Amino acid sequence: MITLRRLKFLQSLQPKILVFTFGASLLPVLGFSSVVWQLLEKPLIELEKTRLDDQVLAFRGYTAATEKGLRNLISSYANWTDLYNAVQHPNRAWIKKEVSEQLLFTTDLDIVKVIQSPNEKIIGEAGSNILTLPVVKSKIQDLTKRSKLSQELINTGAQGLILLAGSPISRSDGTGKSSGTLILGQLLDKVWLRQFLNYSQPTTRLEIISLDGEVFVSSNTDGKPDRWEKAYFYSQILPTISQKRSFYHIQPELGLNTIYAPIYSGHQPIAIVKLQIVAKYFQEAKLTLTRLIVLVLSLVVLLSVFIAHLLAKQISHPIVQLAKRSKTLAAGDLSSPIPSVQHGGEIGQLANAYHEMAHSLTTLINNLEQRVAERTQELEVAHHTLEERVQERTVELLHKNQELEIKTEQLRTALHNLKMAESQLIQTEKMSSLGNLVAGIAHEINNPINFIYANLTYINNYIQDLFNLIYRYQQRYSDQEIQLYAQEIELEYLSKDLPRILASMDTGANRIKDIISSLRNFSRHDEAEIKKVNIHEGIDSTLLLLQHRLNPDHDYPVIQVIKEYDDLPLIECYSRQLNQVFMHILVNAIDAIELAQEQIDKKIIIQTKNNQNSVNITIIDNGIGIELKNLTQIFDPFFTTKAVGKGIGLGLTVSYQIIQKHQGNIKVVSQLYRETQVIIELPYLLQNNINPDAH
Repeated sequence: MITLRRLKFLQSLQPKILVFTFGASLLPVLGFSSVVWQLLEKPLIELEKTRLDDQVLAFRGYTAATEKGLRNLISSYANWTDLYNAVQHPNRAWIKKEVSEQLLFTTDLDIVKVIQSPNEKIIGEAGSNILTLPVVKSKIQDLTKRSKLSQELINTGAQGLILLAGSPISRSDGTGKSSGTLILGQLLDKVWLRQFLNYSQPTTRLEIISLDGEVFVSSNTDGKPDRWEKAYFYSQILPTISQKRSFYHIQPELGLNTIYAPIYSGHQPIAIVKLQIVAKYFQEAKLTLTRLIVLVLSLVVLLSVFIAHLLAKQISHPIVQLAKRSKTLAAGDLSSPIPSVQHGGEIGQLANAYHEMAHSLTTLINNLEQRVAERTQELEVAHHTLEERVQERTVELLHKNQELEIKTEQLRTALHNLKMAESQLIQTEKMSSLGNLVAGIAHEINNPINFIYANLTYINNYIQDLFNLIYRYQQRYSDQEIQLYAQEIELEYLSKDLPRILASMDTGANRIKDIISSLRNFSRHDEAEIKKVNIHEGIDSTLLLLQHRLNPDHDYPVIQVIKEYDDLPLIECYSRQLNQVFMHILVNAIDAIELAQEQIDKKIIIQTKNNQNSVNITIIDNGIGIELKNLTQIFDPFFTTKAVGKGIGLGLTVSYQIIQKHQGNIKVVSQLYRETQVIIELPYLLQNNINPDAH
């Protein structure tokens, strides 16, 4: 049986045939155009290269004509008896009027120079400041030494190319020895280029470029190389010029063709001439081919429209009638008559199939309506049952989800507490070991240093007594041998230097006692209860332990510590724990200052302030500072911005816990690359007893 798919297929057939017809006509046209262009492109390129070569030949001919004109001009003036006499018997005024000014005003010359032989004295000189260039001076000296007319094209650098000619000055009849040398020079400047452009009509742009890519002179106002030239000058243009060949740049799409040709001096390239012309033949060929393609495409469109009209008349109209009836069938209209189709073949079979399908659909719809009613009743019952089961399951899942959230929160809290306990244990053990070590060292050093310090006073007195005895002995018994020995051991110097040595030993012993006192004050190993202590002593002892980092060379202090202490009462605390806090903060400050290498005035300021019921301790450093995004995390366990091996991120965490247990507050304020402030607030008296190991 013919189905609805055949109708849809026949409906879609018309545009496909139209597209096929248009495409079948278009492809040969495009193929023909491509083949024609491929056949024309290479001969056109060769033709454009020939035109460019002709322009280069014209430029070189123009340059040769300039050289010949300069050669004829210098030959006529150099072989002039009047000039010969004016040089032999120097007449500067005549040379200036009749030679220098005359040549500059009546010709295109830029340099005129008359030199007397054999002393090479300049008799006349006129022209631009190009005469002061070293390369021009050197070439003029070389031309002066030659015995016949010489001519050379030289590169002056920023001033561009100049054509120099030199000839010995002689009488008109050629007799006599040369009296000097005449030097003439002409710059190949913009005026010279414009004269060539007037002579060579096809050229649209002319430039002279150095071998470094700099434009000496250009016929255009900008005189700047284009993007392509900048990109490919060293990779393509210059290597070709170095091989004494011309480089072609053909641009059919822009309608411009360019040639880069070497400019020679002594058979060696010294510069590059760039000539640009309009791509005449490319433009004409492209225009002709475009017109041909447009004409053929117009014929193809007309042919496609004609074929489409035939298809509409033979196939499309019956198909449209059947399509309308298919829409009424789809809408449920099974009783309307189907339009007659006056065609045989598949379209006629398709119309008969519609009659049979309408009858079958009527019977099928009646059966389906009955079955749908029965099935709907069954679904309503099943839907009610399913709603009850879903509701029960939803309540059960809500209960389980709540239990899971509670357990998750408990696990998260337990994990956080475990990490905190681990960090606290590590830091506590470390500080305990450090305290034991410091206390032991301080105890072991304290006894011998007390012994030394106590005996220094007696030693000083004994030595003074011995010296007094020696002086009295010398006054009463003047023995020559004893006096010689006293001079040999420098007794007078010893009597003055030994007290100074004892004084320095006393100072050193006092210094050691201060260090031991600071070590014992820092460790406070014997304190297991809350005591009232002097906060300043704890800070000073911590600073003393850090002297090796604050002042590694006592002659040149590195980090200056400024103390701004207020009068403070004693504070209830565990001093060892607070010393631990001061140590962490000061070490961080020193590390930050060391990172700020550009900071010249490196310093740490420690301020204390007495409030009514509390004390404020502020530690300020002008180090590298802390980034804003890190300020909210600095008290988190294991958070650190230091390099690996410099810290594990527990110092400020433990410090925060110690301050919290002491019922105080700690905060950090920082400006990146300027300073960081750590502000601690502690009460004078604690409200309740605290556990010293709670942190």
